[in-house]
Amino acid sequence: MRRVPILMAAWALFAAHFAVAQSWVDTVFPERAFDFGTVARGSKIHHTFRLINRTGSEIHIADWRTKCGCTEVKVGARVIPTGTQTSIEAVIDTTKFTGPKASGLTLIIDQPNFVEVDLNLNCFIRGDITLMPGQVDFGTVQRSATPKVSLQLNYAGGIPNWQVTKMKTQSNHVKAELKPTGSTIDGQQQFILSATLNSSVPNGYFKDEITLETNDPSGATIPVSIMANVQNAVVVSPSIINLGRVKPGSTVTKKVMVRSTQPFNLTTLKGSKDELSGKADPEGARPLHTVDITFKAPDQAGPYNAVFEIATDLKDEPPATLRTFATIAP
Repeated sequence: MRRVPILMAAWALFAAHFAVAQSWVDTVFPERAFDFGTVARGSKIHHTFRLINRTGSEIHIADWRTKCGCTEVKVGARVIPTGTQTSIEAVIDTTKFTGPKASGLTLIIDQPNFVEVDLNLNCFIRGDITLMPGQVDFGTVQRSATPKVSLQLNYAGGIPNWQVTKMKTQSNHVKAELKPTGSTIDGQQQFILSATLNSSVPNGYFKDEITLETNDPSGATIPVSIMANVQNAVVVSPSIINLGRVKPGSTVTKKVMVRSTQPFNLTTLKGSKDELSGKADPEGARPLHTVDITFKAPDQAGPYNAVFEIATDLKDEPPATLRTFATIAP
């Protein structure tokens, strides 16, 4: 009867594989669960999980599945070289629910080992507070613009003098105001929540949150998500370069395009580390330039990353940035 020893050996092999997979998973996910607390019905609430590759191998995200039809997922890079990271953003639409709500997603990874990772989300959705639309979405805006978005907040609870006593944002890039607008026929108190994006907002994908504190005896706060895509006046393409495996002392050169809607001159080309250097095309103001980025691999083996800045003479425009990654192979 050799079946029992074979089954035991198979089980031991599976247990060992699971333990290895679980050990590296624990190191690359700083967080695998998040509780939004109390939220208004109709809110679109956002949370971003990070995957930081602290292993010695490349990580590949093959797929994912959500735990509720109310949840959307946006994954950054699906191939994560060692020493780099990516983000997994989950958005829950609370419009059709009240009370406790659990959701999240399962991330399917097939390298360096096959593993499924649960990223869990929880919230409590108040039926007596509604928000329309469910988030402050400025959309795509040019840097230095100051767009304004307004939302309607309704309270249908049993506190006659219910009010928002304090508002705060996570950064100083957004200004928020709340004004009462009266009551509906059925007694709901109505408010207009306005948010203005300041010109100080940085370039790129911007997220923030307005926290509403009320005089509700429960002490619950109401989060309101903020998002915007702030475009640079100057764009570098590609904005990320993976130089791959490079031998110590060897040199790799990549060409990038720098463009804008108006003519400009390149003023400074600078790498955050000495191994990166840049050479621009001939001088002259025009809306498109090419830059050769040269990387000379250091002697020390292992993961390498650095940022390359490209400055222009456009007024109030910060330097455009290019991120570079490499693995120095002995």
